[in-house]
Amino acid sequence: MLRWLTILICFAALAAEAVPATTAMPAVARTHADFDVVIAGGSTAAFAAAIAAAESGARTALIEPTDWVGGQLTSSGVPAVDEAWHSIKPVDPTGQPYSVSRVARMPENITPSFLQILKAIENPGNCWVSRFCFCPDRFVAEQLVPLERSVSDNLVVFLDTVIKEVELSPGGAAVNSLTCITRTPRPGVPDRGYDRLPSEDLADWYSPTDSNRFTKRVIRFAARPAATGGSQTIFIEATEWGEVLALSGLPYLQGVETKPDGLECDDTCGQATVYCFAQELHAEPVNEPDRETRAERLGYGSYASRPDAWEKIWTYRRIRGRSQPAAGDICLQNWGYSEKDGDGGNDYPFRYLFLSRKEAELQRTDWRGGIDLEALAAAEDRAYAWHQWFRRQAPEGIDPACLALSPSALGTGHGLAKLPYIRDTRRAIGLDGFVLRFADLTGPAGAKTGTVFPDRIALGAYPADVHPISGCQMPGYVIAAHDTLPFCIPFRGLTHRELGNLLVAGKTMAQSFLANSATRLHPIEWSTGTAAGVAAAHMAATGRTSRETLAAIAELQPLVRRKTPIDWTLPGDGKQPNP
Repeated sequence: MLRWLTILICFAALAAEAVPATTAMPAVARTHADFDVVIAGGSTAAFAAAIAAAESGARTALIEPTDWVGGQLTSSGVPAVDEAWHSIKPVDPTGQPYSVSRVARMPENITPSFLQILKAIENPGNCWVSRFCFCPDRFVAEQLVPLERSVSDNLVVFLDTVIKEVELSPGGAAVNSLTCITRTPRPGVPDRGYDRLPSEDLADWYSPTDSNRFTKRVIRFAARPAATGGSQTIFIEATEWGEVLALSGLPYLQGVETKPDGLECDDTCGQATVYCFAQELHAEPVNEPDRETRAERLGYGSYASRPDAWEKIWTYRRIRGRSQPAAGDICLQNWGYSEKDGDGGNDYPFRYLFLSRKEAELQRTDWRGGIDLEALAAAEDRAYAWHQWFRRQAPEGIDPACLALSPSALGTGHGLAKLPYIRDTRRAIGLDGFVLRFADLTGPAGAKTGTVFPDRIALGAYPADVHPISGCQMPGYVIAAHDTLPFCIPFRGLTHRELGNLLVAGKTMAQSFLANSATRLHPIEWSTGTAAGVAAAHMAATGRTSRETLAAIAELQPLVRRKTPIDWTLPGDGKQPNP
């Protein structure tokens, strides 16, 4: 333990030497006031929103904190696409189960742009958790970058750019600007600056002053002046960490609600995070040296009694390979922790990733992501520890020395993903206090779908999936919840109660903690991002606020329907009837 504390102290000293103390913001290098839509991004929903807004004719800016767009598909290292897999048992025990999986996987119910890029790459890993498992580096290069280029006339992506400040209008009813920091690695810094872990480098990312690793530019995205006709600038909060929400100074949700219909949350009790990584099986020994780690309680978890546990985990999220483990295979590691069994993989359930709301508020004067750096460092440590433990368990016929990290698959030098995968985050409160509830996603099998909102604008299907923080007592209603019907997401879920020119998408939507546990998956993020992008372009062109757009929702829905379905197609039943 003493040695580990010494290492942390050394990291802190290095960071202090590398990153000058922030005393005042340098002058803004450039103000952009010519965008119709500005997306605070980093998530899968953010990229989908950018494509949809640009295709809808809006001049769009996407602010991306890493050098890879795509969020959990790419930079967070979760390239096995999660689709609904469950069925609902009928009340009548003699009846047939209702297959939510079948409905969710019908092409008519999937956003066409998302289905197209997935079918183009399919399942080169032959994994068993998904129909689609692939290497993130290949997916970025072959699918996302070409998609981005197809709308390059209307889309500008600002890579390696983080949000530092949010300015509201004088009356606090709109976002006035986002101030951001773009970093450029200095010559000689390896791996484009991804040689060091985020727990070591995050302070540098958010510092506006040059360091010995990066030069910086402070840029500002401002709302278009009101004098420019009827059009306006619309902002979208689609970050992974809910940063626009926290930096606005306005109320938001974080953690689990104590009651299913309330807004009171335990902001230190949420979902576990996980730092993903890729392992490659080589034909000859690599003899990758071990790192010193402190993580404990490593093991197969719920698979401990299985004689084939190692092989099942190896192929679970494999992103390259076809049959039995063989040289050339690459396995993406994202293995859960079992509280019941007292051990598990690289899932990190021992501390919440986010600062409390009070702590985040104090950080607003010098924002650094609102992240608990000790939790982040411990999640990184657990990832390395799991890698080393797992390779030592290799079955007979596989030399552990032939197993090594595959940094290129995740685009880093340190071997882990660019950022951790998070399951929950800061969440908005929508117009008139609207929050999407789990009750809107579920019901008896005979209902066929969840609540069919009159302002529905996106679709989703996945059961509640909670990986709780260890020692965090989840309310009984959370523990009891699981299955969902195919559900609808309303426009109100994409709105902010106070800010009329801000939409939210992905994990930051106006939704409860439990609803988020079912909406956080790749297809649903792409659907909500697409809807938000179309809505933002429409609002920018018409000059309408979110409330005015809600009042005229019948104008928006046909525009969204061109890009993503908003009504469920049910087997043998045709379209779900409108309410």
